[in-house]
Amino acid sequence: MALTSGPQRTSAGTVEYRAGLALAEAIIPGSSRVPAADEATFERALQVLHDFHPVTARSFGVGVRALDAAAIAYTGRPFHELRADKQEELIRRWQGDPGLGTLLAAVSLVCKFVHFDRPEVYGRLGGKLSVVESLDRPRWLSQVHRAEAHPDDEIECEVVVVGTGAGGGVVGRELAERGFAVVYVEEGEHHRRDAFDGRSVEAHRRFYRGAFTVGSAPMPIFMGRLVGGSTAINGGTCFRTPPWILERWCDDLDTSEFAPDAMAPYFARVEACLEVGPTERRYLGPIAEVMSRGCDALGWHHFPVPRNAPGCTGAGFCDFGCQTGAKRGTDLAYVPAALEKGALLLTGLRAERVLLEAGRAVGVEGIARNGRTLRVRAGTVVLAGGAIPTPLLLLKQGLANRSGQVGRNLAVQPSSAFSALFDEAINAKDHVPQGYGCDEFLRDGMLLLTAQADVNFTGMMLPFSGHRLMETLDRIDHIASFALLVRDSVASGRVWRDVGGFPAITYPVSQEDASRMHRLMIRAGEMCRAAGAKTLYPLSVRRPILDDARAFDQFRQATPSPGDILWTSYHPLGTCKMGTDPRTSVVGLDHQVHDVPGLYVVDGSTVPGALGVNPQLTIMAMATRAADKIAEAAA
Repeated sequence: MALTSGPQRTSAGTVEYRAGLALAEAIIPGSSRVPAADEATFERALQVLHDFHPVTARSFGVGVRALDAAAIAYTGRPFHELRADKQEELIRRWQGDPGLGTLLAAVSLVCKFVHFDRPEVYGRLGGKLSVVESLDRPRWLSQVHRAEAHPDDEIECEVVVVGTGAGGGVVGRELAERGFAVVYVEEGEHHRRDAFDGRSVEAHRRFYRGAFTVGSAPMPIFMGRLVGGSTAINGGTCFRTPPWILERWCDDLDTSEFAPDAMAPYFARVEACLEVGPTERRYLGPIAEVMSRGCDALGWHHFPVPRNAPGCTGAGFCDFGCQTGAKRGTDLAYVPAALEKGALLLTGLRAERVLLEAGRAVGVEGIARNGRTLRVRAGTVVLAGGAIPTPLLLLKQGLANRSGQVGRNLAVQPSSAFSALFDEAINAKDHVPQGYGCDEFLRDGMLLLTAQADVNFTGMMLPFSGHRLMETLDRIDHIASFALLVRDSVASGRVWRDVGGFPAITYPVSQEDASRMHRLMIRAGEMCRAAGAKTLYPLSVRRPILDDARAFDQFRQATPSPGDILWTSYHPLGTCKMGTDPRTSVVGLDHQVHDVPGLYVVDGSTVPGALGVNPQLTIMAMATRAADKIAEAAA
C-alpha cells in the first residue's frame, strides 16, 4: 500500500509512511475493549482516500508530514521517532492549538472512520453486521436498467429527469401518473435492502457523493449518489418549511405562491405518500428521556420528530440505508410508483450535457460506467441532481447563466455535534438515530436533534484522540449524541467548477454563524447537565472535553472562531436562484430556466436560502408543485 503524494506513491518503510502509521497508532492506542490501530488501519485509510479522489490522498499526506515535522518544534524529534507516552502528551497539547488541532482532527477523522469500521473492531464495540436475503422481485424492477447494458444508444420520451432524490424522484412520479412518458437518469446504482449491511466505509463509497468547502473553516458536504438520492440514506426527518421562512420567500420573490396556505396542500400530498408521523416512544430509546428531562428542567419545548418511517423499530443506522424498508425515501415511495406507470430508470449514467436544438432543451447526453454514451431525447428536461451537481453541469456547458448566478448563493445549513456521558445506559445503537428534538430556538436559527450514531461512527463524534478516546469508548453504551444545526446568516458559498471529478466549492463560515453554533452548543450542554450528564463533549477543537462545571463555564465564556468548531453539512441549497427577473436569477417561479426553454431545475438548488430545518420535505413539496407547473406547460 502507498500514499499518493505526486506522480509516485509513498510506500511502506519511507518516512512519510512511518509518520502516518505512528499518528494512527497514537490516535487510537487501543484499550481492553477497543483494538489498537495498526498497519491494516493505516493502509485502509490510504486506500479509501485514494479511491475517493487522489486530491484527498495528497491532502492527507500533506497533513501527515506537517504533523510529523511539527513535533520537532516541541521535542526536537519528528513525531514518528517519539516514545508512545511522548506522542500521547504531544497529541493532548495539539488538541488545544487552533492550527495544529484542526489538522490533527482531520487526520484523526480519517483514521477513526476506517478503524472503527473494521469487522473485528466493530464487533468488539457491540456492532452487528447483517445482510438481508431472499428479497422479492416486484414487477417494476423490469423497468430498471444499468446504462452500460441498455440495448439502445438513444431513447425517446416526453420527460427526462436527471436524478431520483427529493426533487427528481417526486417530479418523475407525479408526471408519470399524469400519463407522461418519463425516463430517469441516475448516476448512482439501484440498491435494495440487501445492500444496506451497516458497513460505514462501504456505505460512503457506494452510496455517497462527497465534497469539501474551502474557506474560513473546512467543511465536508455529504450527498446521496444512488437511486433515492439522500432520501435513501438520511434519518427520515420530515419538517415542513417554517411559516416565517415561507413568508420571507414571498416578500423576496414578490409572490404569494409560497405562502403557508398555498404550500400546505403540497406538503400534505408528500406527507401522505411518505406516511409521515412520529416514531413510537419505545423505539426512540433512553436519549428521548434524557432530552425530555433536560428540556423540562429548563422550560424548553421538545417533541418526537416527524419521520417518513412507519413501523420503524430502530433496527439500524439510517444514514447507511434502511435494512427493514421502514423508511420511505423516494427509492420506495416515489420511483417504483413511476416505474409501475411505465417510466424507465437508467442507473450508472452520469449526465454530461443538455441537448439543445434552436436554443431549446431536447434531452440529455450521459456517460455510462463503461464509457459508453447514451442519449435521452425529450420535450422536457428536468435537472434534479442536487445543489452541487446541477450547477456543475450547467457551468460546464455554459448554460442558464446570463444572470451570473449559477453556482452562487450556496447555503449549507452548517451542522456540528455534541455528546455527553451519563450514568444511565443510552444504548444508542439499539434505537432510532434521529427521533427526538428541541425547537425552542428555531426562530433564532438553531435546531437541536438527537443523533445516535452506530458504534462504527461514534468515535468520529468525539473530537479527541489517544487514551482519553479509548477511556470514553469503553463506556460507549452510556454516550448520548446530538445533532446541532444552524441556519446560515448569509448564503455566501459558491460552486465554481468541476476539477478532475471533484467540485471546487468556497464557503466562508461567518463569525456570526460560529457564534450561533457556540450558543447552540451551550444550550445542548445546559440541557445535558440538567438531565444529569457527567461529562460533555462539544465538537470543538480547543475544548473537546468539559468534565466539570468550571470547564463548562470556561467554554460558555469563550468566543470561538469558525476554525475552532468542527463542521459538516448534509443540506446544500440555493445555487440556482429562483426569481422573476432573468438578470438576477436562474429559474422562474415555475422552475423553468430563464435562458433555455424546456429546461427545468427541481432540486435543492432552487430552494431560496437556508431553512433552519432538514430540507427533505421542503424540496419534495416544491417538486410536487413544480410537477403541476410542468404538466400545465406541456398540456
